[in-house]
Amino acid sequence: MSPLPAPRSLQAPSTTATLLPLTWPAALIGLLFGVLMTYVPYEFRVAAFRPLYPYVRLLGVTYLTGSICLMGALLYPRAPRWLDVGGRVLLGAAIALYWWVLNVLPGSLTGVVMYPLFFMGLLLEAWPSMRQRPTLRAMVALTGTAFGLAMLAVPERFPLSVYAHLSPLRPLVGLLFTAGGVGLLLPSRWLHPRMPPLLLATLAVPFALLAYALARGASWLGAAVYTVLALSCVAQALNWRPRAPRTVGWKLLRGLAFAGLVPLLALGGLAAYLAQKAIEKQVRDDTRYAAAGEADFLRRYLDDSRESLHLLLESPGFRAALASGERERLEPYLANLAARERTFHAALTMDENAQVLATSEGPEGWGFNIQEYFPQPPAPGELPLSLPFMRPHNHPLVAVALPFELEGSRRGVLVGLLSLERLSEAATPASQRFRVQVMDRRGQKVLRDTATGARLLGAAHLPEALREELERPGGGVLEAFDAADRRVLAAEAPVEGSPWSVVVTQELGVAYAAITRMSAAVVGLVLMGVLLALGLSQLVARDVIRRLGTLREATAALAAGDLDRRVDVEEDDELGELARGFNEMADRTGAAQRELKEAVRTREEFLSVASHELRTPLTPLKGFAALTLQRLEKSGDFPERERLLKALRSMARQTERLARLVDDLLDTARIQGGRFELERQRVDLTPVLREVLERFELRGEGGVTFELRVPEHPVEGDWDAPRLDQVITNLVSNAVRYSPQGGAVCMTLEEAGDQVLIHVKDQGIGIPPESLAGLFKPFARASNATARHYGGLGLGLFICREIVERHGGTIWAESPGPQQGSAFHVRLPREVVPRISDVAA
Repeated sequence: MSPLPAPRSLQAPSTTATLLPLTWPAALIGLLFGVLMTYVPYEFRVAAFRPLYPYVRLLGVTYLTGSICLMGALLYPRAPRWLDVGGRVLLGAAIALYWWVLNVLPGSLTGVVMYPLFFMGLLLEAWPSMRQRPTLRAMVALTGTAFGLAMLAVPERFPLSVYAHLSPLRPLVGLLFTAGGVGLLLPSRWLHPRMPPLLLATLAVPFALLAYALARGASWLGAAVYTVLALSCVAQALNWRPRAPRTVGWKLLRGLAFAGLVPLLALGGLAAYLAQKAIEKQVRDDTRYAAAGEADFLRRYLDDSRESLHLLLESPGFRAALASGERERLEPYLANLAARERTFHAALTMDENAQVLATSEGPEGWGFNIQEYFPQPPAPGELPLSLPFMRPHNHPLVAVALPFELEGSRRGVLVGLLSLERLSEAATPASQRFRVQVMDRRGQKVLRDTATGARLLGAAHLPEALREELERPGGGVLEAFDAADRRVLAAEAPVEGSPWSVVVTQELGVAYAAITRMSAAVVGLVLMGVLLALGLSQLVARDVIRRLGTLREATAALAAGDLDRRVDVEEDDELGELARGFNEMADRTGAAQRELKEAVRTREEFLSVASHELRTPLTPLKGFAALTLQRLEKSGDFPERERLLKALRSMARQTERLARLVDDLLDTARIQGGRFELERQRVDLTPVLREVLERFELRGEGGVTFELRVPEHPVEGDWDAPRLDQVITNLVSNAVRYSPQGGAVCMTLEEAGDQVLIHVKDQGIGIPPESLAGLFKPFARASNATARHYGGLGLGLFICREIVERHGGTIWAESPGPQQGSAFHVRLPREVVPRISDVAA
């Protein structure tokens, strides 16, 4: 059967008001129930708890576990789903059992109404979306309405035995409950926006009054429930709810509180359980010892009485008087016995026919039917005690009879009448702490009772279990409910040599008061421990929070562009590692920023240079093409052969220059994209160098002279000939470009074991020292080359480096300085040598 939907007035409002989930009050109530049931289970001794009393501690552990799981799930939204579901199942099961046993079976109106609403709310809020609905408001509204109508219509359902302290205010409380509950159930469009908080505050008042009344009546569970409900109404009225902390300090506080509370409660519960068991054993032992001590006192009491009678029987004068049967001679002896022995109310003698001869109270005497009071002879070794009886003037008595024998025949009986009133007034160690009752097992009559106002010789109203103990006396200890439905601790001990038994009882709350005080002290220590841990945690965490705050501020500064901000490492711990990592990250970020700025500058410079370099060959190409086209259009032929050849040669050079620029750009793109590969084969390097020089000699650029020094024999290796041709061409082209008119370029090939060396030297403008380190980077050019506006994109040497290194070789430049020429050196292995980066890949 699905739960009914909440009324329209209780639907989630469109405003951003914060809603307190019902799970929070339920978890707090479960925590309070769990602590009370786990730590002070002996306080749950009322008759309604009779079915649950043996399982109170187990029920308390269930409450504790379920509420702690729920609190963990509420405080840590990212906690596993099973934590929330398991907590709801455990808490819901405990609530359902508590509701059925302590509310449905006894017919408690308040519990019958309230706990099912709690249970339904827990089930509904198992879905996170339902926690945004006003479940708590619906629960308190329905509860308040039901309570208010019941208080006004059937006030007898709130008995004075429980709600005595609420009786004068009951009509007012009923009106407040009804007004607040019905008001919250009205459609929201009928209410002013400020009315729901006011109605919730109104409901908090009667809930608080109920808590006060139940606390005055020592009903702590009910007081805890209504206190939590009152506080929940106030929290909802103020639009407050517990939130997951956002700062590290509060998260540390939450974690330490939760981590401190759970183990302290568990350890405290275990310690309380062990201590309770120890104290319980001690209390049981004390009760058993008290019963045994009282039985021993009664045995000695009876033995003294019998010994007094026996001494009188052994007196020659009394024996002679009893043998003569003369009343005048017997009465002084009997009066003296009753006066001397405080245990006897009176004494009398009887002849062999059971007729009274004399009494201690004078000649009038009184009747004593020995057959009536001694229905059966005593067992062997047992003192002859009569059934208890009431003599005139309401004096409860028990008779002790000893036979008088003379010359082997029975001549009479000496009877001492024990006063049960004096016996009840006797002070013993047991009577100072316990209620002591002495029972005659033959008729279950009370012979001694130390309770104030107790009636003697009445029928003993004992629990059934205790009656069974009396029927088979053995000195056991048990817990049971007495006639007033109070749970008591009882011990039974038989009085040796008599048909009597001692029953020592003590109300459970009194018997286990030490356990209650000890458990309350443990709970207090747990709370103090948690508070102390929280206080100390703030001192301990202060340094951590400060260092984390410094890191946060430094991170914000870094994000704002302050690249020089650094954090002191302080200590070599996790935070120190974090600070060190931040500093390294800041260094890398600063370096990356500088590289980025340099890259941006290089890109802008490259775009400027590239546009200039590309425009340079295009301008003459465009001009010569337009001139040639114009001449052809005018005359139909172009007789000026020399000028045409000159134009075509210029166009060829510019076209070659454009092709070289485009090739460099394409090679750079391949290199950066990882698509640049070599095609190796066995190559003689000498012809390659000769061919490159021949191309430059044929051009005759700038009047530069060339010199080639190579071995006479072939110089072979596994190389990519076209790519090496590209390298040498680029190096010679740079040498020609930066050489003065009439300068010389010298190229040398040397062998060095399994390697070869290529040197290209010129007499040009040289290279400044500061430019040597970055000369082979993309778009890099020497500072003096840039200043003098020499052409080029700065890609040639970068491509040369990549080709040489992919062959497993190295390339470097040397220059004495500006205007002192430069030299480029290439070292190549003859065999294939993979690069380190290729091996790593």
